[in-house]
Amino acid sequence: MSSDLKNVQFNGVLQNNINSCGLPKSQEVPMDTEKPLKSTMNPNSSYEQSILTTMSSEEDINQKAFLDISSKSKNENLTTSDEDMLIKSKENNTKSIPIQEYFDEIYENLLLDEDVFFKKINPNYMSFQKSINNKMRAILVDWLIDVHNRCEMKKKTLFQTIFIIDAFLSKNTIDKKDFQLLGMAALLIASKETEIIFPSLSTFLALSNFAYTKQELVDMEREVVKKLDFDIFAPTAEEFFEINAEYFEFTQEQKFFGEYFLDSSLIDYNLLKYKQSTLAIACGYIVMKFYKLDGVHLIIDNRSFDVNQKEVKSCARELCILVKNLSNSSLVATKNKYMSKKYMNIANLCEGK
Repeated sequence: MSSDLKNVQFNGVLQNNINSCGLPKSQEVPMDTEKPLKSTMNPNSSYEQSILTTMSSEEDINQKAFLDISSKSKNENLTTSDEDMLIKSKENNTKSIPIQEYFDEIYENLLLDEDVFFKKINPNYMSFQKSINNKMRAILVDWLIDVHNRCEMKKKTLFQTIFIIDAFLSKNTIDKKDFQLLGMAALLIASKETEIIFPSLSTFLALSNFAYTKQELVDMEREVVKKLDFDIFAPTAEEFFEINAEYFEFTQEQKFFGEYFLDSSLIDYNLLKYKQSTLAIACGYIVMKFYKLDGVHLIIDNRSFDVNQKEVKSCARELCILVKNLSNSSLVATKNKYMSKKYMNIANLCEGK
């Protein structure tokens, strides 16, 4: 590891002192110990009002009760039509999106939103950052990928987190000592939007080995949402890829293969120049080329995708180089994630070719 990387190694992120939720083994914190921070909140803010709600003593869902209710709903008090619908939904659970029928409308709306949010990202923001650089960003993202995976959060949470970080840094400078705090605040904000149950403030602090205080985390969260005008949830490459995978009927293995490249793209600052839809299509293109699927030209020729073929192929080449280089990199979170049985050892498959 270079001297630059050593100097920015974050507290509490080494492999040996992290357990199943990214916490130091000796400092695991209960998920539901938080108290309301009403005195520090602005009750007039809709976002902060939602924070107060989720941070109240009644915020946490009793998972056992939830499972009991779900179990009961499967066996009791169901009408004949309810039972029929339940059976049909189980039979057709491989097609959760009516993608063929509504593809054009879904994709068009995502593209319209993407045009708005893509302008919020300055792909050259490192040029005016004095305390951080692209290597430090890569380390932070790698750590967030590891924490996200260990806490088993939704994939959308990770991509929204990285968008929040890049959107904030596109307009604001930050000191090196606060960089990890920014990542924690971004993950906290994204998890509040996308997760049913998310870690408490104390858990987030433990993720950094208590390098920051609760008040510092709350203050950073407030600063981020204010600087971004509370307009922070954009269409991500994960959403575009999900739709593409459904549309082209990728198998589970093929989908994981594309997601490996997609997750890896988050690490590389130089890929910010591409739109999220372009990244998703490039990953789909790699899947279709690797598995030699019929109709590979359709993924870059489809007018509904509204992409530049040359740009997609260029992006695909950069992604392939990135994944190849990760094999010998100290940034191992994505590789370790996709080497697991849960993801069908896809990382090994990539290395084997």
